[in-house]
Amino acid sequence: MIRWRSLSSRLIAYWIVGSAFVFFTLPAVIHLSLAALRLAVYPEVNLESWTTQRARYVVEAALRQERDGRKFVEQTDVLRAYMSRNPDFRFAAIDATLGVLLPGSSVELANAFSPLTRVDLIALSFHLADDPNPDARGWVRSIDTGVGRITFILYGAHFHWDDVLYNMSYYFTIQNLFVYLPLAGVMALIAVLVVRRGLAPLRRAAERVARIGVNSLNERIPCAELPLEILPFVESVNNALARVDDSVSRQKRFLANAAHELRTPITILCAHIANPDEATFRQDVKRDARRIRTIVEQLLSVAHIEGQKDAIGKAADLGKTALSVILDYMPLAIQNGRTIELDCPPSPVNVHADPWALESVITNLIENAVRAEPAGGTVLVRVLPDATIEVIDHGPGVAAEDRNAIFEPFWRKSDTARRRIRPRYRKGAGGQTWGADLGRRNARRRRDLQVVAPAN
Repeated sequence: MIRWRSLSSRLIAYWIVGSAFVFFTLPAVIHLSLAALRLAVYPEVNLESWTTQRARYVVEAALRQERDGRKFVEQTDVLRAYMSRNPDFRFAAIDATLGVLLPGSSVELANAFSPLTRVDLIALSFHLADDPNPDARGWVRSIDTGVGRITFILYGAHFHWDDVLYNMSYYFTIQNLFVYLPLAGVMALIAVLVVRRGLAPLRRAAERVARIGVNSLNERIPCAELPLEILPFVESVNNALARVDDSVSRQKRFLANAAHELRTPITILCAHIANPDEATFRQDVKRDARRIRTIVEQLLSVAHIEGQKDAIGKAADLGKTALSVILDYMPLAIQNGRTIELDCPPSPVNVHADPWALESVITNLIENAVRAEPAGGTVLVRVLPDATIEVIDHGPGVAAEDRNAIFEPFWRKSDTARRRIRPRYRKGAGGQTWGADLGRRNARRRRDLQVVAPAN
């Protein structure tokens, strides 16, 4: 089985089978076609000339020899059927050694060649001058048979299309086989050389792919020297490498951003631990631990969502979810001189989604919009009946080079390239208070928020 997995072996096998079929059948097909169209090189060669081969087989099969050595032509069923199918067919079988006409032969046809009885005719095609049919052909040949050397004289057989098989079988001889074998050997050698040279660029490409690792996914297989038949496969491999490279880059950025997100609450926790004598020490440590746990749960949720992107979530009202997020984030927005306005239809807009994921998306949109909104401005959160959420701010917008990265988890623009809202720090904590925590601690202030809620 391993041998047949080789392209060279299969190519050689296909070549031998195909070329043998062509070599042994094409000559007969070409000659018969030319004869049928009367385009043969020799005008005297026509379709009737190709019937004598089959006629000789039929007569030769009818030769018999008695115990006393007497030879004759028996009227076998095959011979009678052939003569019935060809009413003008005549034959003569002559013992080439004795010059004796075998019984069952046509005496008239033999007499036409009586002057040549002493001649050992190897092969001769003829037409009787007194035959009114100009297309009629005959054939004379002396061959060795089972009863001795016999000279066959055949004439008047009509061509039938099933005679083509007999003419094709004529080419399957030992002589033609010895002519074909050297040709097959040379072509097989050429096939091996062509395959080896043609696949050499692919072997070099395979060596290059074997050297590609996680840190070199940006490398690609050069396509300049590759055959056109292999080019689509190599291009697909290059595209796959590009996708893997992009996926690995996203994972690296995800891990880096996640570590960055954890760094701030851990720093705050360390600062609180360094001041255990503060009155709010236990409360601060619990809150910091809760923040770290929240981030870890978010990371697990992101991983869970990535693994179940096609899963159907629970039913959620977009309007209520957006309102909940706005109420949590509004105190931080007011503190920094911005307001948030909600516009949604009076009837619920239900969708099937993961509740945490939906809230996280809306939170990120609002947070980014508030950061981009100029001081004193208003961010508009609009929920449309077709389950679309629009968060509109009046900031500079997202740069074209950042639009593909904004959907990655924890991605943030560098401090020098974007406008930030100044965070509020707790005394001695050294860290930023989060919008959600601030919203829960300042729930009593929600009556002062400028929110347009949906009518019930």
